[in-house]
Amino acid sequence: MKINCTRIGIALMLSWLAHASFAEQTPTREDNNLAAAFQNLIRALQHAEKGIRQSPSFGTEHEQVGGYRHLLRSFAKGMEAEVLQDADFPYFRILDFWLKEGGDNPDQRYAFSPIRGGETYRLWGALGSAVRMELQIYAGRPWDGSGKSVAYLNFEDIEFDEHGRFEIFVSSDKHDGVWMQNPVNATTLFARHIYDDWNDETTGHIHIDRVGFEGKRKPPESADELAARMEAAATMFSTTALTWPAFVNRRYIDAREVNTVAPPFDTYALGGAKGRWMSGGHFRLAKNELLLLRLPETSAHYQAVQLTDMWMASLEYANQISSLTTKQSVRAEDGAYYYVVSQHDPGYPNWLDSGSLSRGLFMIRWDGVRGQLSDAQNPSATVINANDLEKSIPGFVTVSEAQREQIREQRRRHLQLRSHR
Repeated sequence: MKINCTRIGIALMLSWLAHASFAEQTPTREDNNLAAAFQNLIRALQHAEKGIRQSPSFGTEHEQVGGYRHLLRSFAKGMEAEVLQDADFPYFRILDFWLKEGGDNPDQRYAFSPIRGGETYRLWGALGSAVRMELQIYAGRPWDGSGKSVAYLNFEDIEFDEHGRFEIFVSSDKHDGVWMQNPVNATTLFARHIYDDWNDETTGHIHIDRVGFEGKRKPPESADELAARMEAAATMFSTTALTWPAFVNRRYIDAREVNTVAPPFDTYALGGAKGRWMSGGHFRLAKNELLLLRLPETSAHYQAVQLTDMWMASLEYANQISSLTTKQSVRAEDGAYYYVVSQHDPGYPNWLDSGSLSRGLFMIRWDGVRGQLSDAQNPSATVINANDLEKSIPGFVTVSEAQREQIREQRRRHLQLRSHR
């Protein structure tokens, strides 16, 4: 009988957490709230683990590993966002190739910070080699569907000096310079650096201060405050861990046929960024099948396609070419961009490597779109046999394995610089 070591290891960890000697000790009067909050955190972890195992995405061994990784990343995110971050003494939390979720875009560096609604913050940093940068403020809890976008600052409205540096004030009342309104119900500030060319240039950075708190001594945390943070982390973790697999089933698997692509939609209408359009679908491929995506050229400032697993986490994208922008791609003779989704290298430059996965999601993004995308600019998807690839792409060309290795080296280098790791 085959034993799933990952599942057994998680189960043992949960059992130990639930029955460890320190949990069995009778809490003192001073630590009742802390102990209760910690036990609630353990129960949230156990509940989410059960939900992950019951998900339709919990199929093959690789998908099960992905499910438990999704579980653990959700836990780590909850710790960072609710236990470690502070709206009065803020630092940005980074979502990158370690803590990935929700169809995270390999071309973006995501930065999050809690803020107090109506208060004043100063943002500063540099654009670097990013092609775009944008800011968004959320109210409530957007990660569980109960929040909403309440403010947005577009790239075109940010002023940069000759070195790409910027300063932005976020406050309730209008401020001199570049300003973004901070509504009284605001909870989270979200910043994106967007890259379309992964090179060795300086990649940019962003920082945040609450005005008037710079250099002040941070007060000690009370037991009640830490207990409240653990309770909030349990809520965030248990919700987000189960939100994304449910979202995959609702918006991808149940919404359309496999190996087809949805018409693009305007994400701003759903709380996303202005000028950002998205499309995508889910794929399932047999051994000798390829999924051929065709993306017509548009006037978008940025256009790209990526793969994710069934938990909606981006695939490895440093040493695996699982995402490509049009700047990184070859354009065919008919003016469109063709992308090949497969587990094995087809020899065509625009290969999206699905690695060990025979099924997953593909996501397409357009940024900086003015107006509407026309029907003629809609993407399409076709399943073909590997032997038919050459005749399916106008002006078919090939790339060598040495060139693939060079691209992967460049991608890894860029991500090391971008993430400061």
